[in-house]
Amino acid sequence: MRFEVLGSVQIRDGDRTVPLGGVRHTATLAYLLLHSNRTVPISRLISAVWPARVPPTGRQMLYNAIFRLRRVLSAGGGGEELLREGAGYVLRMPDERIDLSRFQALVARGRNEAAAGRWSEASDTFRDALGLWRGPALADLTEHGYAWPEGTALDNARTAALESRIEADIALGRYRDVIGDLEGLVEAEPLREQACGWLMQALYHCGRQADALSLYRRTRAALVDQLGLEPSPQLRALERAVLNHDLEHASPVPLLHACAGRS
Repeated sequence: MRFEVLGSVQIRDGDRTVPLGGVRHTATLAYLLLHSNRTVPISRLISAVWPARVPPTGRQMLYNAIFRLRRVLSAGGGGEELLREGAGYVLRMPDERIDLSRFQALVARGRNEAAAGRWSEASDTFRDALGLWRGPALADLTEHGYAWPEGTALDNARTAALESRIEADIALGRYRDVIGDLEGLVEAEPLREQACGWLMQALYHCGRQADALSLYRRTRAALVDQLGLEPSPQLRALERAVLNHDLEHASPVPLLHACAGRS
């Protein structure tokens, strides 16, 4: 069986999706998967499953969900176990059965490859990592009002992996390949100087100098209007390079990841 949280929460047994029951059963499984192979205190698990108000029978309802999950795991026969440890539960299973663990391993490998300058390998590895995603993390639980910080952290990790893949592609001179992704990042976070700088670089190398300069002007206006800040020295230097037609190929420009980190 495969366990997935990078999208809707589900268990896959071959081509079949294993029924999980109601949303509380799904939330119980998801929280244990997010903390797989670590003991989760019962009190913490209850608070995660009922973030607003725990019903009087909440503890018993949790036990019922645990019982159901154990039956599902026992039917799979893949070495997964849901065990009671002290005042909590631990979901033990091989990392390769959880999409989150595979994603994290691929991202770590991609970063090592990038650090070694093996950009082609890094690009492929980050693509493999991003290919595990089927939508926003814990998408079905989010629709039911769950807003765990773990979900936000996962979505941030996805964005960071996308940026790392873009950096590798820019280093390889694949400018046209990254424009769409960068436009999405800039639209979502107009003040994100890293994405703005890379998009300027990609546009310039695709013969769109005017679009690169227009993007700089929009970003500067947003920074000044919303935060009272001028663009970083790196972004201003990038603008001068574009103006002077003096921007080298295959050299990702290092910029600040978020202007909010500047003083």
